[in-house]
Amino acid sequence: MASPFVVVSIRHCRRLTRHSSICCSLSAVLLLVILSGCMALPDTTTKVTKSFLMADMGKDPGYTARINCFLNLKDDQGPAIRLEVAGIEVISDGFRLPIVKSPLKISSTEIRSGQLFLGSIPVPPGRYDRLSFSISTAEAPKSGGQYAVMTPKPFIVEVGLGTDLNLEPGESSTLLISWDLENSFRPDNTISPALTASPALKQIPLDIILVTCPDINTVYVLRADKNWVVDSFGLTGSPTYMAISPETNQLLYILASRDRMIKVVDLSTYRIINFFPVPLNDEPTFMTISPDGGSAFLLDENSGYLSRVNLTTGQSDARVLLNYRPKYAAYLNEQNLLAVSLSLAQKVLLLDPESLAVRGTITTGGTPDGIVVMDNQILIADYGDNSVSIAELRGRVAQSRLAVGFGPRRLMGTGRQVFVSNYNDGSLSVLQPGQFGVIQEIYGFGRPLEMVFNQSYFRLYVGDEKMAALAVVDTNSKRLLGHIFLGAKPFDLEVIE
Repeated sequence: MASPFVVVSIRHCRRLTRHSSICCSLSAVLLLVILSGCMALPDTTTKVTKSFLMADMGKDPGYTARINCFLNLKDDQGPAIRLEVAGIEVISDGFRLPIVKSPLKISSTEIRSGQLFLGSIPVPPGRYDRLSFSISTAEAPKSGGQYAVMTPKPFIVEVGLGTDLNLEPGESSTLLISWDLENSFRPDNTISPALTASPALKQIPLDIILVTCPDINTVYVLRADKNWVVDSFGLTGSPTYMAISPETNQLLYILASRDRMIKVVDLSTYRIINFFPVPLNDEPTFMTISPDGGSAFLLDENSGYLSRVNLTTGQSDARVLLNYRPKYAAYLNEQNLLAVSLSLAQKVLLLDPESLAVRGTITTGGTPDGIVVMDNQILIADYGDNSVSIAELRGRVAQSRLAVGFGPRRLMGTGRQVFVSNYNDGSLSVLQPGQFGVIQEIYGFGRPLEMVFNQSYFRLYVGDEKMAALAVVDTNSKRLLGHIFLGAKPFDLEVIE
């Protein structure tokens, strides 16, 4: 394609005279000069192209890839070291991309058995082979509890990836960096961090937590025993709600809201093996599936529709207009009913999951949202009234209303208690079946929303939008254990035990 300058020159020449051979010759000379100049600068052109890609990265997430970096200690009992890191870059052929936007202060005593999120960036697809750490200072403790600088000047540590990272468009890959504290001390008593980095290995779909992050088109994979991010995969179209096939634990159904599709992921490879379009004109805001994994139920809060999609054929086989902004749906397995909260109608509908006909109605407080069933009782989070409505499923009449924190959104039963995520005041309320009141409040959250329970470790994982992290709660002691930082808002969570 001719440059704009050449086009303007030729047009200007034509305005002078349509038959001038001198003008045509001048245009040809200009064209040759500019083209030859472009051909003489291959390296500069490459750099400009990479810069353009980085500037334009957010406009087409399906074309770009993503790298996520996490740091953990090889031995959490090693010596204490503090680092001030001016920058971290990922390196490819001929260019470098910064992973962190501002300097980091890293303390081994603060990481210990945990994990530190370093950064996440969109990158052009291609091959990446190493990381570069710019270290400003490295410190170790001395007598009296003070720290002493153990490096004479700033220096750079380059870390190979072992196996080159080859990223395809739309892929989101996690790099795991391990820090060997013992081997970070040199014979001259200075410090040079002993770091190794490698792409994540595919996890057996067992004892893991899955987290969707729609803002970065990524699904994170966490090990439940260590509470570490160990892998990730990309899924374009803003992955929001997800559900695991109850038959095999091998298939993951993910609602890609922006693409208006249900995408089917094979958990052994993290590859999309199928996708189903949602009903025409729908923009689903919520998804849940039936206990047998045969159907997905989609809510469109704005249009008011409820749709059922056959997860074998991908066809929409039922659709009904509910109006009143349907917010949340829960499949009541023992009763064979689908409960749907209507946020503007102050009620929950009980529907036949086959015909989608209304079989009952429960009146609630203001702006009903999340739903859970325990001991033949249905509990409903009343966001507008800062309360939880409790009703007997047989009588379908609200019998009591419990005051909780501000803005309750979701409920999660753990067998012995119910946890309520209070979105507006950053807390969890704990309810005990059979007791009329909150038995405990847990604080320390930003904007808690979706929750999932791991019964093997008695841990509750809470998506915290404000902190861009997962909060981990011990359900036995009802204590906040800490946060797993992800660098992006978590949306939905699933657990495979």
